[in-house]
Amino acid sequence: MFVWHARHAPGFVWSLLTAVLSVVLGLILVLRPLAGVLTLTMVLIAFFIVEGVASIIGAFQHRDHLRSWGWVLFSGIIDLVLAFLIWDGWPSSADWAIGLLVGINMLFLGLSLVMTALSARLMGNQ
Repeated sequence: MFVWHARHAPGFVWSLLTAVLSVVLGLILVLRPLAGVLTLTMVLIAFFIVEGVASIIGAFQHRDHLRSWGWVLFSGIIDLVLAFLIWDGWPSSADWAIGLLVGINMLFLGLSLVMTALSARLMGNQ
């Protein structure tokens, strides 16, 4: 419910879109787990594109307020590169893409969140 109260914050629409897309795609995968690895691979492409675009837009919207905006931008660019790598090798990329690319995505997302937290901590001490 807090998200709705923060609807005037920068990047709200993109954050909400990413959250809704994640929930919908997650439900589809839970309800139809045997639909196939190829379908899941295509879902990953769409997810990485949306997440990458949302991260890049969010980074630019927060660059005046956040020292670590470059890390968020970098994370978004990595998401778009990962989407391209999967798409370029599809359907043979379905064998390795899910585990490897989700792991890479989580690594860079976590790195951008850690850098954002450290930056916010430093800003709070001023």
